[in-house]
Amino acid sequence: MKYACILYSLALALALSSCASFERYRGLYNNMLEQSDLESAARLVENKNFYQKDRNKVLYYLELGALARMQGDLEKSNEYLNQADYLIEDRRASLGAQGLAMISNPRVLPYRTEYFENIAVHYLKSLNYLQLNDASAARVEARRTNIRLQELNDAVPDKPLKYHDDVLGHITMGLSYEMNGEWNNAFIAYRNAAELFIEEGKVQPYMGVAMPEQLKCDVVRMAELIGFTNEAQYYQKLLQPHCLEDAGPGGSLALFWENGQGPVKEEAMLGFNILRYDDRSTMRFVNNSMGLEYDLGPQAYNEYNGFEGVNNIRLALPSFQRRNYPLRSAKVSFSGGARPLEMIEDLNEVAEQSLRDRFHRELANALLRLAAKEAMEASLRSIKTKKKDSEEEKDEGEEGEEKKKKEEDKKEEEDRYSDTAGQILGGAMDIINAVTERADIRSWQTLPAEIFYQRIPLKRGANEIKVTFYNQYNQRTGEHTLRLQGDGGLVVRNVITPDARVIQPTEKTIQP
Repeated sequence: MKYACILYSLALALALSSCASFERYRGLYNNMLEQSDLESAARLVENKNFYQKDRNKVLYYLELGALARMQGDLEKSNEYLNQADYLIEDRRASLGAQGLAMISNPRVLPYRTEYFENIAVHYLKSLNYLQLNDASAARVEARRTNIRLQELNDAVPDKPLKYHDDVLGHITMGLSYEMNGEWNNAFIAYRNAAELFIEEGKVQPYMGVAMPEQLKCDVVRMAELIGFTNEAQYYQKLLQPHCLEDAGPGGSLALFWENGQGPVKEEAMLGFNILRYDDRSTMRFVNNSMGLEYDLGPQAYNEYNGFEGVNNIRLALPSFQRRNYPLRSAKVSFSGGARPLEMIEDLNEVAEQSLRDRFHRELANALLRLAAKEAMEASLRSIKTKKKDSEEEKDEGEEGEEKKKKEEDKKEEEDRYSDTAGQILGGAMDIINAVTERADIRSWQTLPAEIFYQRIPLKRGANEIKVTFYNQYNQRTGEHTLRLQGDGGLVVRNVITPDARVIQPTEKTIQP
């Protein structure tokens, strides 16, 4: 049985080497996005064995859904994103996979999306429906977004998360309700978004983003529209919005700008010393440089024999790394003037905070994973095998010789066994433990780094909207033109810049 364990572990280590393909392809895939080579990026996802595995299937649909949207096939995009959404709802790892993860690493489990990735699924679907002028589907998606936001709020009820809600989710809900003429629900959505920026009666940033002027105006505008005079006056006084007309004879444009490429997960190694107490019944894992002390509790201590023989460890944990992107700001020019696009979501900050929020849970899982590995290694090292006893092959004449004394018999019996095999297997397991101690660095690669938003009044008939982009030095780097028709209603569009060039769906695919 013990030999089977080590053979199984060796096979596991070889199987996990396939995870390296994700790291190798990532740079190539991102370069394709930067070059706007969306067809090649889609083929890469479709043909990679990594994405065909059941545990990675949700990423397969997420990537293809985002790519189809960039290519202008909004209906196909929603087909992929709906498949991803179904898998997210049913992302329950099997008991066998959970056990496998305990002796290897979390990469063997079905990928569990980050909370902000869950919200992003509904953001993309909502914008697709809004661009297709499918008000009914947009309303359904708004309801689903609200469920996801409630899940985020309820994720850790005893210890609220800093990233506990999402501005972007509420704004897209508000737009969906507006398109359906549900003014009261739209007000509630915008109010909920605004409240994330308000603490103890003061306006302050949320997730690294200052409250957009447009959101301030949306709250006041909707309160006035439904006759909530007291609420309108309250927010007018508190927020002090500088509002311009956002609807004209041709209706209103809600323009989103998705800029840069979102952060990628990398592996971070953390070292811990083990601090044991005098009674030897409890212990703590300590990292002095980061000021971390962690106690797994008596149950884990007893289950894994007090981590006997372990003095210091190195754990692999995920961390988000920001990527560089050339554009930093943009303004929208139209027949009536010009306005800046305002940031409503910094996914760099959101991603990093979401990991910080669950750091101790990740650490606890990693420590338990190490305990299971160390327990297996200790079990293997205890294996002893019987030696070939040459003394049993003595001549027949020697059989009558007097045996050694009883006190020597015990030592002689022990000498019949060797711990060589156990040491070899234990050493092999030690190597496997090091190889398989990996953090889960899978993530949704096609998400942007930043999302901006602005409302623009439209004239009736043909409208030409220009978006001018600027770099970090406020130098103009390029311009993009949108042409659309104003018919008196709400129009939603988006502009995407993974790098300096613009990716935008073709107009024919987003007309009703």
